[in-house]
Amino acid sequence: MDLEEAQKKIMEFANHREAAYGFTKTPELILIHLLEELGEVARELSNKGLKRGVFDQEKLKEEVVDVLLETLVLAGHLDIDLEQMITRKIEQLYQRTSADKKADTGSGSKKRNYF
Repeated sequence: MDLEEAQKKIMEFANHREAAYGFTKTPELILIHLLEELGEVARELSNKGLKRGVFDQEKLKEEVVDVLLETLVLAGHLDIDLEQMITRKIEQLYQRTSADKKADTGSGSKKRNYF
């Protein structure tokens, strides 16, 4: 399944869920739910995984997918063309990495944000 199809399917479900529960999701409510899902990923990684030295891979996969799906809902609600924006962002990251490499004086002490 490609990104556009996944977004279409999750938006259909989000609309179904809104109708079933009788509420309208706003970007703020979607964001709250996204943060809740992200918190579940963090909990799985930090509280459970790091203490035991192992992760529940299946639970972690489910939580990461929940984050992705809520992100798709938010993007759909805001009419963001994800394929276009992802392509643009990846190009920017490559350009930034190239520019950072050229600007680096070799000290190696600079820390860079991943994104």
